[in-house]
Amino acid sequence: MNARSTGRHRRARAGLAVAGAAVGLAAVQACGGGGSHPAASPSVPAANPLDNVGTAGNTLAVKIDNVGAHVQAIHQGLAQADVVYWIEVEGGQSRFLAVYDANHLPALIGPVRSARQTDIPLLQPYGRLDLAYSGAISGLVPLLDRADLQSVTPFTDPAAFTDRAVDPTFVDPHRILGRFPSVPARSPGFVFGAAPGGGGPLGSMTWHLPAASIGVRFDGGAYDVTVDGRPGWTGTATVVVQHVDIVPGLFTDFNAGHPDNEVFTRSTGSGQAEVLRDGRVWSARWTRPDPSAGTAFTLPGGGAMAFATGPVLVLMVP
Repeated sequence: MNARSTGRHRRARAGLAVAGAAVGLAAVQACGGGGSHPAASPSVPAANPLDNVGTAGNTLAVKIDNVGAHVQAIHQGLAQADVVYWIEVEGGQSRFLAVYDANHLPALIGPVRSARQTDIPLLQPYGRLDLAYSGAISGLVPLLDRADLQSVTPFTDPAAFTDRAVDPTFVDPHRILGRFPSVPARSPGFVFGAAPGGGGPLGSMTWHLPAASIGVRFDGGAYDVTVDGRPGWTGTATVVVQHVDIVPGLFTDFNAGHPDNEVFTRSTGSGQAEVLRDGRVWSARWTRPDPSAGTAFTLPGGGAMAFATGPVLVLMVP
């Protein structure tokens, strides 16, 4: 499948350390210049709010196909995403919605497929990011046009898609972020820090949708991901199991020669969750009453559930 390495996270941490050392040296040199002019306070870049790795640039989301072994064998860019959402689509199948910051991009992402109604509210907390997708059912297009998103499709920029946008098609994220407006990375509500007390040991687990599955296994440092029983990618630091309502959507797809409802995953409201990190699992509660705000994950005692630094996988399951 795609590159299975967490090297970009190690490089980002090293780069941040070097930058911090450089700032410290500059401050020392300024203080030794005679004392008549106090040194200016150094500007420390904000930590990446998506996965706490280095600093972040502007934001890009990409809808990625996930149906069938032939598709899963050609996945690109999932290991390098800051945040990956696993979402049910029609027929009980699944697709990925991956979110990236501009400072840590793979060369290609995909294969890219069509947007769904679920994507709009799920991405709302990120602000006006770029969303790359291959198309959408006609009834959904007006909703996408009104959403606080910058749609990047074969209609808006055909050259950004490989294979003349014929399936399978991939996108070059550097080109998209270089050509389209996008906001700097914003937190979707995640809090990063040391693991809280409690939790229970959990080395591996698999979750199911009607016609799809995803599993994780802790390798001692991060999680290996399997998709429909096949190797997916490695290096995920935190796995969030967010229990949601999956209901009939507004639109029906007839492309397969029969009607398939495009189901809708409710990402606002509240519900139960499990958070996996460091080979352990914690029970939590998710809350998001405001669609424009991020999702909070709290422990039974009321404190925030801290995520581990590194990529986050969010499983949207019943």
